[in-house]
Amino acid sequence: MTKKLLCFLLAFCLFALCAAGCGNNKAGAPESTDPAQAENTDAAPTESEAEQQSFAPGEVTEGAPAPDFTATLTTGETFTLSDHKDEVVLLNFWATWCQPCVREMPEFQKIADEGIENFTLIAVNCSEWKDTVDAFLQENGFTFNVAYDENGEIGSLYPTDGIPYTLVINKGVIANIFLGVPLTPYETYKGAVEACFAQ
Repeated sequence: MTKKLLCFLLAFCLFALCAAGCGNNKAGAPESTDPAQAENTDAAPTESEAEQQSFAPGEVTEGAPAPDFTATLTTGETFTLSDHKDEVVLLNFWATWCQPCVREMPEFQKIADEGIENFTLIAVNCSEWKDTVDAFLQENGFTFNVAYDENGEIGSLYPTDGIPYTLVINKGVIANIFLGVPLTPYETYKGAVEACFAQ
């Protein structure tokens, strides 16, 4: 193998690793939950990246029925999506090791604190231990609905190439899908929710 070909292969491998993004697997689960090993992606998305975040690859599409699931919340209560079939639901998939996920969580708290009628917000953690999730929430003071998905069963119903992954569900039907963090998370998610009520 020539040096030129070897250099090309190494450069290609490095490019592929950099392009993989945050949580590049179907269930949204990391290979390691060690925050030190997580890629630092604190930089705000560019305008072109934000434009590409209006869809997510996989079997779940806008206009399709949202797959039903039942999950245990960090409060110990049980959440079943179909119990909220007459509401607008903001469903988010996240992990503590994912910096973009963590960066937008205060925006979700802001929306949850508004007490919107016929609206539910739930954030499903992707395959981390319960103790990890509980410690994170306690440390940061988030009080909105957070569900455990230790085995990735819920994530498998909503396949994606990365997280954060957020869906707006209107009366059981997927209205919007967002992959990544929008340029203005609060305005984007709140606007999508309000658009559902306006229909």
